[in-house]
Amino acid sequence: MSDSDRRSPNIKDRGRAKYFHGRKGILADFKERLEFARDDPEEGSTFLIQAAPGAGKTALLHECARLAAIEGFAVAEVDPHKFLDPEVLHESIDTSWMRWHRWLTHGSASVDVGVFKAEVELGGAAKTPLGVIEKGKGGLVLLLDEAQLMNDLAVGTGIPFIGAKALLTAIHNGRTGHPVMLVAAGLSATKRAFKDMGVSRFKDNCYVELGPLKQEAEREVIKDWLKKDGRAKGDPTPWMDAIMRKTHGCPQHVAAYAQAAAIHLRATGREMTPEKLKTAIEVGEMKRTKFYESRADGIVRKERQCIARAMANIETDGTIDKDIVIASLREVCSEEKAEDVFTLALSNGVFDLQGDSYVIPIPSMRRWFMASYFIERDPPTHPHRA
Repeated sequence: MSDSDRRSPNIKDRGRAKYFHGRKGILADFKERLEFARDDPEEGSTFLIQAAPGAGKTALLHECARLAAIEGFAVAEVDPHKFLDPEVLHESIDTSWMRWHRWLTHGSASVDVGVFKAEVELGGAAKTPLGVIEKGKGGLVLLLDEAQLMNDLAVGTGIPFIGAKALLTAIHNGRTGHPVMLVAAGLSATKRAFKDMGVSRFKDNCYVELGPLKQEAEREVIKDWLKKDGRAKGDPTPWMDAIMRKTHGCPQHVAAYAQAAAIHLRATGREMTPEKLKTAIEVGEMKRTKFYESRADGIVRKERQCIARAMANIETDGTIDKDIVIASLREVCSEEKAEDVFTLALSNGVFDLQGDSYVIPIPSMRRWFMASYFIERDPPTHPHRA
């Protein structure tokens, strides 16, 4: 495979959370924005969630969708690479509403299914994505996951770029004729991609840089896994404390450790003993390691070693110099290939772009990289090390 053919792998660590707690302030802001859009179609906007891998972007996206459905909005999920195709967009809106409605409004009597269906009916064919949206009825929320893939459109100048810019700008500025919101979740540089397509000024509280869960929310998630899924007997507090010492509020890690604990409890009689906790933590460690390995997929061992060496050069403010990473990679590959590897590492979430600076989004991932490819197997003699 040529360097230019490298692609980010399909990393299976995404989806809605089985047990969701926290993010109350964000969800309250989103609900308020929904109400504004419903009362005044010209209040339509973009709600952008940007965060590191494993921070719970997709889970939060699903909770936003649930709120939208309960508020009477049609909800449709669109592919970031395909929603500019009018036929694909039409089909997505026309067929996905029932699938979303089945679970988003489960247990809620506030949404009339007939009205919900009527709101996603589109009158006639449209020649452009914007035309599809304009011909719709009622309130509509479009979900765009993996929104960092919009970078592929943002770097273009042809018809796809023009179509994307027109569609995103019309939704963002409430120029579709009815209440429409775009809810997008993506990795680093997503906000920059939207800016390149004309969406740069977000309404109050419509841009979220997602951080770790608060401790109280993290405890509730772990408790649900242990008590509801693992059907644990007794006080789960010691297990919750032990898991939290490993997860530090990262939702992906919380799910990995807590699910491992729940499965082990169910299989061994549900009694919470120190021996079982030790085993559950070990399994959680394995799951976390696999998550880190998935982030490095597509990057060969010698390139990982170069990245690990460069990771020793973290600035006091937590940033890492891209030039140092590229210089390290150039020891084993050409400059063009080094750029490709860095881009792949960025798209996988090994690095993250915050403002104009690059950071390593998960500190424990940095430790894993260095322990696996630098400290243990390759003595620290790299010339770039401070």
